[in-house]
Amino acid sequence: MQRGMQRMNQNQKPGGRRSRTGVLAANLLWAVAAGLAAAVGATLVGMLILAALVVWAALSDTALGALNQALKLIAVCLGAGCGGWLLVRRQGENGLALGALVGFLFFGMLAAAAALNGSRDVSGLLAAKLVSLLLSGALGGYVGLLQSERKRRRRAKAK
Repeated sequence: MQRGMQRMNQNQKPGGRRSRTGVLAANLLWAVAAGLAAAVGATLVGMLILAALVVWAALSDTALGALNQALKLIAVCLGAGCGGWLLVRRQGENGLALGALVGFLFFGMLAAAAALNGSRDVSGLLAAKLVSLLLSGALGGYVGLLQSERKRRRRAKAK
């Protein structure tokens, strides 16, 4: 118990404040979890839409497979962008870099899940997923930085 408390206190500066790295790590974990929740929510909504399309439009298996792949990519990119946006809103700096970091972490989670599932596919599609996740995370981080700056300017103007 005491060792755990010592580890927790190592990240704190005198006066009870956590170090900048500890705050970034906590915010990063929170942003990835929130982005993952956004990706899951987007996937569920997309699955409902695809199910309705199958029932009403009688889609072929080929079209359904293509729409499913597009849905997966859109949902994960939305999650990475949302995570990047949330992280940079909390940090207030380094929008592109932190957003891209969230995208990279999403790619790592996808690659790990694929490896655990038995997929050993290393192709151009994997590289395209990496690029799209990095870009969507960076875009979310950029938007978060713009909103954070706007909020900071409003506060400064109010004073």
